[in-house]
Amino acid sequence: MVPLLLGILIGALAISSVSTALPRIRADLTFTDTEGLWFVDIYSLSLAATLIVAARIGDAFGRKRIVLIGLAGFAVLNAVGGLADSGTLLIVIRGLLGVAEAFVVAGVVATIGANYRARERVLAYGLWTATFGVGSALGPVLGGLLSDGPGWRWLLLGSVPLAVLAGVLAFWLVPDSRSSRPQSWDIPSIVSSIVALGALTFALHEALAAPVSAAVAGAIAVVSLVFFIARQRRLSEPLIDLRLFGLQGFSPAIVRVLVASGVASGSVLLVSLHLQDTRGQSAADAGLAILPQAAAIAIGGVVAPIALRWMRAQTLTVVALLLQAAGMGWLVMDPELVAVPLACVGLGFGIAGTLAATALFDATTDDDAGQVGAIQEVGFALGGGLGIAILGTIAAVSAGGFATAVLVAAIALVAAAILPLVRRRTASGARATLTPEAPDHTPIGPVQQVPQD
Repeated sequence: MVPLLLGILIGALAISSVSTALPRIRADLTFTDTEGLWFVDIYSLSLAATLIVAARIGDAFGRKRIVLIGLAGFAVLNAVGGLADSGTLLIVIRGLLGVAEAFVVAGVVATIGANYRARERVLAYGLWTATFGVGSALGPVLGGLLSDGPGWRWLLLGSVPLAVLAGVLAFWLVPDSRSSRPQSWDIPSIVSSIVALGALTFALHEALAAPVSAAVAGAIAVVSLVFFIARQRRLSEPLIDLRLFGLQGFSPAIVRVLVASGVASGSVLLVSLHLQDTRGQSAADAGLAILPQAAAIAIGGVVAPIALRWMRAQTLTVVALLLQAAGMGWLVMDPELVAVPLACVGLGFGIAGTLAATALFDATTDDDAGQVGAIQEVGFALGGGLGIAILGTIAAVSAGGFATAVLVAAIALVAAAILPLVRRRTASGARATLTPEAPDHTPIGPVQQVPQD
Protein backbone atom coordinates (compact mmCIF):
# COMPACT_ATOMS: atom_id res chain seq x y z
CA MET A 1 0.00 0.00 0.00
CA VAL A 2 2.85 2.47 0.69
CA PRO A 3 3.96 2.97 -2.95
CA LEU A 4 0.36 2.96 -4.14
CA LEU A 5 -0.59 5.65 -1.63
CA LEU A 6 2.47 7.73 -2.54
CA GLY A 7 1.23 7.77 -6.13
CA ILE A 8 -2.21 8.95 -4.99
CA LEU A 9 -0.63 11.61 -2.74
CA ILE A 10 1.47 13.06 -5.59
CA GLY A 11 -1.61 13.32 -7.80
CA ALA A 12 -3.74 14.92 -5.07
CA LEU A 13 -1.03 17.52 -4.42
CA ALA A 14 -0.75 18.26 -8.14
CA ILE A 15 -4.49 18.87 -8.42
CA SER A 16 -5.02 20.95 -5.28
CA SER A 17 -1.84 23.05 -5.09
CA VAL A 18 -2.59 24.97 -8.29
CA SER A 19 -5.32 27.12 -6.70
CA THR A 20 -2.84 29.04 -4.53
CA ALA A 21 0.20 28.82 -6.82
CA LEU A 22 -1.53 30.02 -10.02
CA PRO A 23 -1.17 33.80 -9.45
CA ARG A 24 2.62 33.52 -9.10
CA ILE A 25 2.91 31.10 -12.05
CA ARG A 26 0.77 33.41 -14.20
CA ALA A 27 2.93 36.40 -13.32
CA ASP A 28 6.23 34.64 -14.01
CA LEU A 29 5.19 33.09 -17.34
CA THR A 30 2.83 35.90 -18.44
CA PHE A 31 -0.20 33.65 -18.88
CA THR A 32 -3.26 35.13 -20.52
CA ASP A 33 -6.58 34.47 -18.76
CA THR A 34 -7.34 31.72 -21.29
CA GLU A 35 -3.94 30.09 -20.79
CA GLY A 36 -4.38 30.25 -17.03
CA LEU A 37 -7.74 28.51 -17.38
CA TRP A 38 -6.26 25.78 -19.53
CA PHE A 39 -3.37 25.34 -17.10
CA VAL A 40 -5.87 24.54 -14.34
CA ASP A 41 -8.35 22.47 -16.36
CA ILE A 42 -6.14 20.39 -18.66
CA TYR A 43 -4.94 18.11 -15.86
CA SER A 44 -8.42 16.89 -14.96
CA LEU A 45 -9.45 16.80 -18.63
CA SER A 46 -6.59 14.50 -19.66
CA LEU A 47 -6.98 12.43 -16.50
CA ALA A 48 -10.68 11.75 -17.08
CA ALA A 49 -10.29 11.20 -20.83
CA THR A 50 -7.59 8.53 -20.54
CA LEU A 51 -8.77 6.55 -17.49
CA ILE A 52 -10.66 3.88 -19.45
CA VAL A 53 -7.80 3.35 -21.91
CA ALA A 54 -5.27 3.20 -19.06
CA ALA A 55 -7.39 0.58 -17.29
CA ARG A 56 -7.58 -1.53 -20.46
CA ILE A 57 -3.77 -1.38 -20.84
CA GLY A 58 -3.44 -2.51 -17.22
CA ASP A 59 -5.86 -5.41 -17.76
CA ALA A 60 -3.88 -6.55 -20.79
CA PHE A 61 -0.25 -5.96 -19.78
CA GLY A 62 -0.31 -5.81 -15.98
CA ARG A 63 -1.62 -3.31 -13.44
CA LYS A 64 1.74 -3.02 -11.68
CA ARG A 65 3.29 -2.07 -15.01
CA ILE A 66 0.96 0.87 -15.60
CA VAL A 67 1.57 2.14 -12.05
CA LEU A 68 5.32 2.10 -12.78
CA ILE A 69 4.77 3.85 -16.13
CA GLY A 70 2.66 6.53 -14.45
CA LEU A 71 5.21 7.12 -11.67
CA ALA A 72 8.06 7.31 -14.20
CA GLY A 73 5.99 9.86 -16.11
CA PHE A 74 5.49 11.87 -12.91
CA ALA A 75 9.24 11.98 -12.29
CA VAL A 76 10.28 12.96 -15.82
CA LEU A 77 7.45 15.41 -16.53
CA ASN A 78 7.74 17.20 -13.18
CA ALA A 79 11.49 17.62 -13.74
CA VAL A 80 10.89 19.13 -17.19
CA GLY A 81 7.99 21.28 -15.97
CA GLY A 82 10.02 22.61 -13.04
CA LEU A 83 12.59 23.98 -15.49
CA ALA A 84 10.13 25.22 -18.15
CA ASP A 85 10.29 28.86 -19.22
CA SER A 86 7.33 28.71 -21.61
CA GLY A 87 3.73 28.88 -20.51
CA THR A 88 2.63 26.76 -23.47
CA LEU A 89 5.18 24.07 -22.61
CA LEU A 90 4.02 24.05 -19.00
CA ILE A 91 0.38 23.58 -20.10
CA VAL A 92 1.42 20.64 -22.30
CA ILE A 93 3.44 19.16 -19.43
CA ARG A 94 0.47 19.46 -17.09
CA GLY A 95 -1.77 17.72 -19.61
CA LEU A 96 0.71 14.85 -19.86
CA LEU A 97 0.87 14.73 -16.06
CA GLY A 98 -2.88 14.12 -16.11
CA VAL A 99 -2.29 11.12 -18.39
CA ALA A 100 0.42 9.83 -16.01
CA GLU A 101 -2.02 10.24 -13.11
CA ALA A 102 -4.63 8.24 -15.06
CA PHE A 103 -2.15 5.35 -15.34
CA VAL A 104 -1.35 5.54 -11.62
CA VAL A 105 -4.97 5.79 -10.46
CA ALA A 106 -6.20 3.05 -12.81
CA GLY A 107 -3.42 0.75 -11.64
CA VAL A 108 -3.88 1.54 -7.95
CA VAL A 109 -7.64 0.99 -7.75
CA ALA A 110 -7.50 -2.18 -9.87
CA THR A 111 -4.59 -3.57 -7.82
CA ILE A 112 -6.51 -2.97 -4.59
CA GLY A 113 -9.65 -4.55 -6.03
CA ALA A 114 -7.76 -7.62 -7.26
CA ASN A 115 -5.51 -8.25 -4.24
CA TYR A 116 -7.68 -7.52 -1.17
CA ARG A 117 -10.84 -9.10 0.16
CA ALA A 118 -13.60 -8.28 2.66
CA ARG A 119 -12.54 -5.82 5.39
CA GLU A 120 -8.97 -5.64 4.09
CA ARG A 121 -10.38 -4.17 0.89
CA VAL A 122 -12.38 -1.60 2.88
CA LEU A 123 -9.25 -0.69 4.84
CA ALA A 124 -7.22 -0.33 1.63
CA TYR A 125 -9.82 1.97 0.08
CA GLY A 126 -10.11 3.85 3.36
CA LEU A 127 -6.37 4.54 3.26
CA TRP A 128 -6.75 5.59 -0.39
CA THR A 129 -9.53 8.04 0.54
CA ALA A 130 -7.57 9.33 3.55
CA THR A 131 -4.45 9.90 1.46
CA PHE A 132 -6.37 11.80 -1.19
CA GLY A 133 -8.03 13.89 1.54
CA VAL A 134 -4.68 14.71 3.15
CA GLY A 135 -3.21 15.66 -0.23
CA SER A 136 -6.21 17.85 -1.03
CA ALA A 137 -5.88 19.59 2.35
CA LEU A 138 -2.11 20.10 2.16
CA GLY A 139 -2.00 21.09 -1.52
CA PRO A 140 -3.30 24.68 -1.23
CA VAL A 141 -1.17 25.30 1.88
CA LEU A 142 1.94 23.86 0.23
CA GLY A 143 1.27 25.79 -2.98
CA GLY A 144 1.04 29.08 -1.10
CA LEU A 145 4.12 28.45 1.04
CA LEU A 146 6.35 27.40 -1.85
CA SER A 147 5.10 30.18 -4.12
CA ASP A 148 5.85 32.82 -1.48
CA GLY A 149 9.14 31.13 -0.46
CA PRO A 150 11.57 29.28 -2.74
CA GLY A 151 9.22 29.52 -5.73
CA TRP A 152 6.40 27.66 -7.45
CA ARG A 153 8.84 25.50 -9.45
CA TRP A 154 9.49 23.46 -6.33
CA LEU A 155 5.91 22.22 -6.49
CA LEU A 156 7.03 20.30 -9.56
CA LEU A 157 10.66 19.59 -8.69
CA GLY A 158 9.73 18.43 -5.18
CA SER A 159 7.50 15.72 -6.66
CA VAL A 160 10.42 14.12 -8.52
CA PRO A 161 12.06 12.35 -5.54
CA LEU A 162 8.61 11.31 -4.26
CA ALA A 163 7.79 9.72 -7.64
CA VAL A 164 11.19 7.98 -7.80
CA LEU A 165 10.76 6.62 -4.26
CA ALA A 166 7.23 5.42 -5.03
CA GLY A 167 8.45 3.75 -8.24
CA VAL A 168 11.29 1.88 -6.49
CA LEU A 169 8.96 0.70 -3.72
CA ALA A 170 6.26 -0.30 -6.23
CA PHE A 171 8.76 -2.36 -8.24
CA TRP A 172 9.80 -4.12 -5.03
CA LEU A 173 6.54 -4.49 -3.09
CA VAL A 174 3.50 -4.37 -5.37
CA PRO A 175 2.24 -7.70 -6.80
CA ASP A 176 1.25 -7.73 -10.44
CA SER A 177 -2.17 -8.75 -11.74
CA ARG A 178 -4.03 -8.69 -15.02
CA SER A 179 -7.29 -9.91 -16.51
CA SER A 180 -7.43 -13.50 -17.75
CA ARG A 181 -9.84 -12.52 -20.51
CA PRO A 182 -8.69 -11.65 -24.04
CA GLN A 183 -8.54 -7.87 -24.46
CA SER A 184 -9.89 -6.18 -27.58
CA TRP A 185 -8.57 -2.89 -28.93
CA ASP A 186 -11.52 -1.47 -30.80
CA ILE A 187 -10.29 1.89 -32.10
CA PRO A 188 -13.75 3.53 -32.49
CA SER A 189 -14.53 2.61 -28.86
CA ILE A 190 -11.24 4.04 -27.62
CA VAL A 191 -11.57 7.27 -29.59
CA SER A 192 -15.23 7.82 -28.67
CA SER A 193 -14.52 7.17 -24.97
CA ILE A 194 -11.71 9.74 -24.97
CA VAL A 195 -13.81 12.33 -26.81
CA ALA A 196 -16.90 11.71 -24.64
CA LEU A 197 -15.10 11.91 -21.29
CA GLY A 198 -12.85 14.80 -22.30
CA ALA A 199 -15.72 16.86 -23.73
CA LEU A 200 -18.01 16.09 -20.79
CA THR A 201 -15.33 17.06 -18.26
CA PHE A 202 -14.66 20.30 -20.17
CA ALA A 203 -18.39 21.09 -20.28
CA LEU A 204 -18.74 20.60 -16.53
CA HIS A 205 -15.70 22.72 -15.76
CA GLU A 206 -16.79 25.56 -18.06
CA ALA A 207 -20.55 25.48 -17.36
CA LEU A 208 -20.39 28.66 -15.26
CA ALA A 209 -17.47 30.54 -16.83
CA ALA A 210 -18.22 29.89 -20.53
CA PRO A 211 -21.75 28.50 -20.97
CA VAL A 212 -21.70 28.62 -24.80
CA SER A 213 -18.47 26.65 -25.08
CA ALA A 214 -19.74 24.28 -22.40
CA ALA A 215 -22.97 23.69 -24.33
CA VAL A 216 -21.04 22.84 -27.52
CA ALA A 217 -18.73 20.50 -25.60
CA GLY A 218 -21.73 18.94 -23.88
CA ALA A 219 -23.40 18.22 -27.22
CA ILE A 220 -20.21 16.60 -28.52
CA ALA A 221 -19.99 14.54 -25.32
CA VAL A 222 -23.59 13.31 -25.63
CA VAL A 223 -23.18 12.26 -29.28
CA SER A 224 -19.88 10.50 -28.52
CA LEU A 225 -21.33 8.80 -25.45
CA VAL A 226 -24.40 7.52 -27.32
CA PHE A 227 -22.13 6.13 -30.03
CA PHE A 228 -19.85 4.54 -27.40
CA ILE A 229 -22.71 2.84 -25.56
CA ALA A 230 -24.32 1.58 -28.77
CA ARG A 231 -21.00 0.14 -29.93
CA GLN A 232 -20.31 -1.59 -26.60
CA ARG A 233 -23.66 -3.36 -26.85
CA ARG A 234 -22.71 -4.79 -30.27
CA LEU A 235 -19.16 -5.93 -29.48
CA SER A 236 -18.44 -9.42 -28.15
CA GLU A 237 -15.40 -8.01 -26.28
CA PRO A 238 -16.39 -4.42 -25.37
CA LEU A 239 -14.07 -1.82 -23.91
CA ILE A 240 -16.52 -1.46 -20.99
CA ASP A 241 -18.95 -4.30 -20.32
CA LEU A 242 -22.26 -2.52 -19.75
CA ARG A 243 -23.68 -5.62 -18.07
CA LEU A 244 -21.71 -4.59 -15.00
CA PHE A 245 -24.40 -2.00 -14.32
CA GLY A 246 -27.01 -4.75 -14.10
CA LEU A 247 -25.26 -6.53 -11.24
CA GLN A 248 -26.89 -6.21 -7.84
CA GLY A 249 -25.38 -3.35 -5.87
CA PHE A 250 -23.28 -1.93 -8.74
CA SER A 251 -25.53 0.85 -10.07
CA PRO A 252 -26.58 2.05 -6.59
CA ALA A 253 -22.90 2.33 -5.65
CA ILE A 254 -22.22 4.42 -8.76
CA VAL A 255 -25.16 6.70 -7.93
CA ARG A 256 -23.79 7.20 -4.42
CA VAL A 257 -20.30 7.94 -5.77
CA LEU A 258 -21.71 10.58 -8.13
CA VAL A 259 -23.93 12.27 -5.53
CA ALA A 260 -21.52 12.16 -2.59
CA SER A 261 -18.53 13.42 -4.58
CA GLY A 262 -20.67 16.04 -6.34
CA VAL A 263 -21.94 17.49 -3.05
CA ALA A 264 -18.45 17.42 -1.50
CA SER A 265 -16.97 19.35 -4.43
CA GLY A 266 -19.95 21.68 -4.80
CA SER A 267 -19.96 22.57 -1.11
CA VAL A 268 -16.39 23.88 -1.37
CA LEU A 269 -17.40 26.24 -4.19
CA LEU A 270 -20.64 27.34 -2.52
CA VAL A 271 -19.13 28.05 0.90
CA SER A 272 -16.06 29.75 -0.56
CA LEU A 273 -18.14 32.14 -2.66
CA HIS A 274 -20.62 32.73 0.17
CA LEU A 275 -17.92 33.64 2.66
CA GLN A 276 -16.24 36.04 0.25
CA ASP A 277 -19.23 37.58 -1.53
CA THR A 278 -21.73 37.72 1.34
CA ARG A 279 -19.60 37.95 4.47
CA GLY A 280 -16.71 39.88 2.90
CA GLN A 281 -13.97 37.50 4.03
CA SER A 282 -10.65 37.26 2.22
CA ALA A 283 -9.75 34.33 -0.02
CA ALA A 284 -7.19 33.17 2.56
CA ASP A 285 -9.77 33.20 5.36
CA ALA A 286 -12.25 31.32 3.17
CA GLY A 287 -9.58 28.72 2.39
CA LEU A 288 -8.87 28.16 6.08
CA ALA A 289 -12.59 27.87 6.82
CA ILE A 290 -12.93 25.08 4.24
CA LEU A 291 -9.87 23.16 5.45
CA PRO A 292 -11.80 21.06 8.05
CA GLN A 293 -13.79 19.41 5.26
CA ALA A 294 -10.64 18.01 3.61
CA ALA A 295 -9.32 16.85 6.97
CA ALA A 296 -12.64 15.15 7.74
CA ILE A 297 -12.55 13.30 4.41
CA ALA A 298 -9.22 11.78 5.45
CA ILE A 299 -10.63 10.82 8.85
CA GLY A 300 -13.69 9.26 7.19
CA GLY A 301 -11.50 6.98 5.11
CA VAL A 302 -9.87 5.65 8.28
CA VAL A 303 -13.12 5.43 10.26
CA ALA A 304 -15.00 3.41 7.61
CA PRO A 305 -13.28 0.03 8.14
CA ILE A 306 -13.31 0.45 11.93
CA ALA A 307 -17.05 1.21 12.02
CA LEU A 308 -17.79 -1.98 10.09
CA ARG A 309 -17.12 -3.89 13.31
CA TRP A 310 -20.43 -2.63 14.67
CA MET A 311 -22.49 -1.88 11.54
CA ARG A 312 -23.23 -3.51 8.19
CA ALA A 313 -21.70 -1.82 5.16
CA GLN A 314 -25.12 -0.96 3.68
CA THR A 315 -26.32 0.58 6.93
CA LEU A 316 -23.08 2.48 7.46
CA THR A 317 -23.24 3.90 3.93
CA VAL A 318 -26.77 5.19 4.54
CA VAL A 319 -25.69 6.75 7.85
CA ALA A 320 -22.70 8.42 6.18
CA LEU A 321 -24.83 9.91 3.40
CA LEU A 322 -27.35 11.18 5.93
CA LEU A 323 -24.49 12.71 7.95
CA GLN A 324 -23.34 14.48 4.80
CA ALA A 325 -26.94 15.64 4.22
CA ALA A 326 -27.18 16.89 7.81
CA GLY A 327 -24.05 18.98 7.28
CA MET A 328 -25.53 20.56 4.15
CA GLY A 329 -28.85 21.12 5.95
CA TRP A 330 -26.96 22.87 8.74
CA LEU A 331 -25.37 25.18 6.16
CA VAL A 332 -28.86 26.21 5.00
CA MET A 333 -29.21 28.05 8.33
CA ASP A 334 -26.00 30.00 7.52
CA PRO A 335 -24.18 29.33 10.83
CA GLU A 336 -21.45 31.74 11.89
CA LEU A 337 -18.96 28.88 12.17
CA VAL A 338 -19.02 26.73 9.02
CA ALA A 339 -16.22 24.38 10.10
CA VAL A 340 -18.48 21.94 11.96
CA PRO A 341 -21.11 21.41 9.22
CA LEU A 342 -18.34 21.16 6.62
CA ALA A 343 -16.63 18.55 8.79
CA CYS A 344 -19.89 16.56 8.73
CA VAL A 345 -19.94 16.82 4.94
CA GLY A 346 -16.31 15.68 4.70
CA LEU A 347 -16.67 12.84 7.20
CA GLY A 348 -19.80 11.53 5.50
CA PHE A 349 -18.14 11.65 2.09
CA GLY A 350 -14.99 9.93 3.36
CA ILE A 351 -17.01 7.02 4.73
CA ALA A 352 -19.59 6.79 1.95
CA GLY A 353 -16.98 7.16 -0.81
CA THR A 354 -14.84 4.39 0.67
CA LEU A 355 -17.74 1.97 1.07
CA ALA A 356 -19.27 2.76 -2.33
CA ALA A 357 -15.92 2.13 -4.05
CA THR A 358 -15.60 -1.17 -2.18
CA ALA A 359 -19.14 -2.19 -3.12
CA LEU A 360 -18.30 -1.89 -6.83
CA PHE A 361 -15.57 -4.52 -6.53
CA ASP A 362 -17.61 -6.72 -4.20
CA ALA A 363 -20.22 -7.05 -6.94
CA THR A 364 -17.73 -8.18 -9.61
CA THR A 365 -14.75 -10.51 -10.19
CA ASP A 366 -10.97 -9.95 -10.36
CA ASP A 367 -11.10 -10.02 -14.17
CA ASP A 368 -13.30 -6.92 -14.08
CA ALA A 369 -10.97 -4.97 -11.75
CA GLY A 370 -9.58 -2.69 -14.45
CA GLN A 371 -12.98 -1.77 -15.86
CA VAL A 372 -14.48 -1.32 -12.40
CA GLY A 373 -11.57 0.88 -11.28
CA ALA A 374 -11.96 3.09 -14.35
CA ILE A 375 -15.73 3.39 -13.86
CA GLN A 376 -15.19 4.25 -10.20
CA GLU A 377 -12.67 7.00 -10.91
CA VAL A 378 -14.72 8.44 -13.77
CA GLY A 379 -17.66 8.49 -11.34
CA PHE A 380 -15.70 10.46 -8.74
CA ALA A 381 -14.35 12.88 -11.38
CA LEU A 382 -17.67 13.48 -13.13
CA GLY A 383 -19.50 13.65 -9.83
CA GLY A 384 -17.25 16.47 -8.71
CA GLY A 385 -17.75 18.31 -11.99
CA LEU A 386 -21.51 17.82 -11.93
CA GLY A 387 -21.72 19.05 -8.34
CA ILE A 388 -19.84 22.25 -9.12
CA ALA A 389 -21.79 22.90 -12.34
CA ILE A 390 -25.29 22.13 -11.04
CA LEU A 391 -25.01 23.60 -7.53
CA GLY A 392 -23.06 26.60 -8.80
CA THR A 393 -25.73 27.31 -11.42
CA ILE A 394 -28.55 26.98 -8.88
CA ALA A 395 -26.77 29.40 -6.54
CA ALA A 396 -26.26 31.88 -9.39
CA VAL A 397 -29.79 31.90 -10.86
CA SER A 398 -32.16 31.02 -8.00
CA ALA A 399 -33.78 33.52 -5.65
CA GLY A 400 -32.40 31.92 -2.53
CA GLY A 401 -28.93 31.53 -4.03
CA PHE A 402 -26.65 29.85 -1.52
CA ALA A 403 -29.42 28.44 0.69
CA THR A 404 -31.37 26.97 -2.24
CA ALA A 405 -28.32 25.25 -3.70
CA VAL A 406 -27.31 23.81 -0.33
CA LEU A 407 -30.85 22.54 0.30
CA VAL A 408 -30.94 20.83 -3.12
CA ALA A 409 -27.65 19.13 -2.26
CA ALA A 410 -29.05 17.87 1.04
CA ILE A 411 -32.16 16.47 -0.68
CA ALA A 412 -30.01 14.72 -3.31
CA LEU A 413 -27.98 13.04 -0.56
CA VAL A 414 -31.10 11.79 1.23
CA ALA A 415 -32.40 10.41 -2.08
CA ALA A 416 -29.08 8.64 -2.74
CA ALA A 417 -29.24 7.13 0.73
CA ILE A 418 -32.77 5.70 0.48
CA LEU A 419 -33.36 5.04 -3.24
CA PRO A 420 -31.24 1.86 -3.42
CA LEU A 421 -33.19 0.53 -0.41
CA VAL A 422 -36.48 1.28 -2.15
CA ARG A 423 -35.18 -0.30 -5.34
CA ARG A 424 -34.20 -3.46 -3.45
CA ARG A 425 -37.68 -3.83 -1.93
CA THR A 426 -39.25 -3.31 -5.36
CA ALA A 427 -36.94 -5.88 -6.92
CA SER A 428 -37.69 -8.34 -4.12
CA GLY A 429 -41.41 -7.98 -4.77
CA ALA A 430 -40.89 -8.53 -8.48
CA ARG A 431 -38.72 -11.62 -7.91
CA ALA A 432 -41.43 -13.10 -5.69
CA THR A 433 -43.53 -13.63 -8.82
CA LEU A 434 -40.73 -15.56 -10.56
CA THR A 435 -39.98 -19.23 -10.21
CA PRO A 436 -37.47 -20.13 -7.47
CA GLU A 437 -34.92 -21.15 -10.09
CA ALA A 438 -34.90 -17.73 -11.81
CA PRO A 439 -31.49 -16.10 -11.36
CA ASP A 440 -30.95 -12.59 -10.07
CA HIS A 441 -28.58 -11.78 -12.92
CA THR A 442 -26.41 -13.49 -15.49
CA PRO A 443 -22.77 -13.79 -14.39
CA ILE A 444 -20.44 -11.86 -16.69
CA GLY A 445 -17.23 -13.55 -15.66
CA PRO A 446 -15.86 -16.71 -14.12
CA VAL A 447 -17.21 -17.33 -10.63
CA GLN A 448 -14.41 -17.43 -8.08
CA GLN A 449 -14.52 -18.99 -4.64
CA VAL A 450 -13.44 -16.33 -2.16
CA PRO A 451 -12.74 -17.15 1.50
CA GLN A 452 -15.25 -15.43 3.76
CA ASP A 453 -14.01 -12.96 6.37
